[in-house]
Amino acid sequence: MKFSSIKRFAFVLGALFLFGCYAQQPAKPIAGFTPVPFDSDRYASSVDNFLIVLDASSSMGKTYGGNSKFALARELVNRMNQILPEREQNAGLRSFGHDAAVSDKATLLFYGMSPYSTTALKEKLDMISMAGGTSPMSMALAEAGQDLNGVYGKTAVVIISDGQAENGLESPVTLAAAKTLKEQLGSGLCVYTVFVGDDAGGRVLMEEMTKTANCGFATTGDKLMTDGGMTQFVKDVFLVEKPMVAAPKEPMAAPAMAEAGVWVIDEAYFDFDKTVVKPGAYAYLDQIVEFLKAEPQAAVTIEGHTDNAGSLEYNNTLSLERAQAVKSYLTDRDIDEHRLSCKGSGYSKPVASNNTSKGRALNRRVEIHRVK
Repeated sequence: MKFSSIKRFAFVLGALFLFGCYAQQPAKPIAGFTPVPFDSDRYASSVDNFLIVLDASSSMGKTYGGNSKFALARELVNRMNQILPEREQNAGLRSFGHDAAVSDKATLLFYGMSPYSTTALKEKLDMISMAGGTSPMSMALAEAGQDLNGVYGKTAVVIISDGQAENGLESPVTLAAAKTLKEQLGSGLCVYTVFVGDDAGGRVLMEEMTKTANCGFATTGDKLMTDGGMTQFVKDVFLVEKPMVAAPKEPMAAPAMAEAGVWVIDEAYFDFDKTVVKPGAYAYLDQIVEFLKAEPQAAVTIEGHTDNAGSLEYNNTLSLERAQAVKSYLTDRDIDEHRLSCKGSGYSKPVASNNTSKGRALNRRVEIHRVK
């Protein structure tokens, strides 16, 4: 009997030893992360403030995918912090739950609100080392309202949690707190939830919080644990591409001048006996517009000419009206009319013989002379 008791004791002792060895097995390694910083010349901050709310309650200590949900959640914040550019945003890190060794408070603002610093946020994140305690997410959201009191501009609140209704995390209370936070900050607030784990009810709660805010979106830790997933998340939540800055334009050269040293709008750009500029002239005239904008001190004289068909009086009027039509085209494109003068020379200044059709065509023209 005594021997049997000794055997039983040895068996129990061995079992405890084996259990202890099993319990101390290291967690499954978390997949590696290769941080790729964003190009500061390409991206600017899309938010003025952001607050990360991290669940450190006892349910987060449970295993998911070979690691505690808490370890995964902390790693998500760490990775986010590694690639998020410092752009003078105000930032904060609040957690809720807590092991007694970390804090005896149900929720605590570990960092901020202060200008975002990658180093400072990492130091404070390291202080939240163990999960434990109840799950007062509603209290954390209420305190977040105090953290963000008085901020201006666009604010992002990122909540990382398993959403489980364990030890006090009740959906109606939590959604009411999220709604109150939205009412406080208004249209400037967007809420982004990151669900960690596999609890269906918790996932629904996290998704409902983003709907309450009417701005933001819900995602999962599984998606963000990849390099591409985290990079896209940071881009979508925190950044905006800067508008492309065009290279300074070189002053635009004027269109080629005729041999006489003037710009010529010939008869091809007017119908016979008409004064309306035809569309075929637009590209040529637009070059002159760009030149005049690049040379704001330049002034021009617009001079109309005709062939010798018809009376002197008629041709003088026709030539002036065509010159005025060209002037109107330029002023419609924001060229100051005081830089433009018009004159009609009729058929007094031919450039070719009026005895041939070709010569008469060359004489029916509008010339633009630069005067200074």
